[in-house]
Amino acid sequence: MKKILIIEDEKILFSMYKEKFEMEGFEIFEAKDVIDGLKLAKKEKPDLVILDILLPGENGLSFLKAQKNEPSISKIPIIVFSNLDDPKTKEKADELGAKKYLIKANYEPRELVKIIKKYLE
Repeated sequence: MKKILIIEDEKILFSMYKEKFEMEGFEIFEAKDVIDGLKLAKKEKPDLVILDILLPGENGLSFLKAQKNEPSISKIPIIVFSNLDDPKTKEKADELGAKKYLIKANYEPRELVKIIKKYLE
């Protein structure tokens, strides 16, 4: 069973995505901020991380920086999934190794599942 870590502070959104991914046979882990996300990534070694940029405390770019410099988790692919539609933030996320930068408003949960499945094939 493939593991996905979702770093998302909006509980309703997390629950919606968790349900869709679990229906497709994924094991889902939740973090509400960067610190919890890094701890869970190191502990669970997910196959992929779905990362929001707008988080309480440090933003998602901080997670990307920390992940890049942590050998035990640096190879885990990260898909940014955020409402922040800012070209500079997208460029920075790309520089830091994000595989894709998706805007939440443009994707329904089933579409996100389809995209993630492609990365995990």
